[in-house]
Formats: sequence, C-alpha cells, structure tokens
Amino acid sequence: MVSMISKTKAFVFDFDETLAHTNAVVLDGTVDKFAEFKNPESILSGTPLGLMDLAKEVHDEGHSVFILTARSDCVENAISEFLLRFGIEAKAIHCVGINDNVDVAKAKRTVLLSIIENHQIVYFFDDDEKNIELASDLDCRVKKV
Repeated sequence: MVSMISKTKAFVFDFDETLAHTNAVVLDGTVDKFAEFKNPESILSGTPLGLMDLAKEVHDEGHSVFILTARSDCVENAISEFLLRFGIEAKAIHCVGINDNVDVAKAKRTVLLSIIENHQIVYFFDDDEKNIELASDLDCRVKKV
C-alpha cells in the first residue's frame, strides 16, 4: 500500500515588518551591520502586527505555518518562543540570512519551492518588494504587506 502525503494549505510569513515589529535596525558603517538582527532580545521584545491574527487563525484550523526570514538561524528559538506566546507553533522556521553575501530573495525563493512541493496551496506574505517579485512566478499566492 502506497502512503499518501497529506497535502494541505501552507502559510509562509516573513517575520520582521510582516508578523512583528522590532526595534532592530541595520547599522551601516559597522563591522556587523546586522548585529541587532542576531540578538534574540530584539525578537522577544517585539510587538505583533495584524497578520499575527491570520497566522493564529490558520494555525488553529490545522494548516501549516512557516516562517521565512532573512535573519540568522541564531534567533530561530527566539522566533519560536515569540510565536508560542500567541499559540502558534510553526511547522518550520527558515532563517536564510547566513551572512551579508546571501541573496535573500533567491534564498527565500528556494525555500518556497520546497514548501510548494508538499502543499496544495501556498500563501506567501512578505514586506520586501524583491522577495515578492522573485516569488511571484511560483505556484503560490503572493501578498506584499
């Protein structure tokens, strides 16, 4: 007997300025201009935005919720903890901001392709125009926020 993988809806959210607002800023002219984005406290002290309600709703309906962020994976646990405050357990948190040389939009597109392969319908929410542009030709519903 062949086992069928359950194909459902997936909701993929960027973190910063999509699900939450934080005080982290790019520090131009410094050795590590993204240092504030690697600080878990910047996430834990963040405030939820309106899409958090949608994330909670679709999570409670049993759909897969994914986080796809340009942040480094050193803050994955902080993002998970932040989401749990709102009763959301992400299926996966994909942190693609490994270093300053990463093309974030291309990295996000690659992750989206793998999520699309395993779900019937995928919704992608992001606040960055380049990320939206590179995802717009994929088999998913893209929404710039």
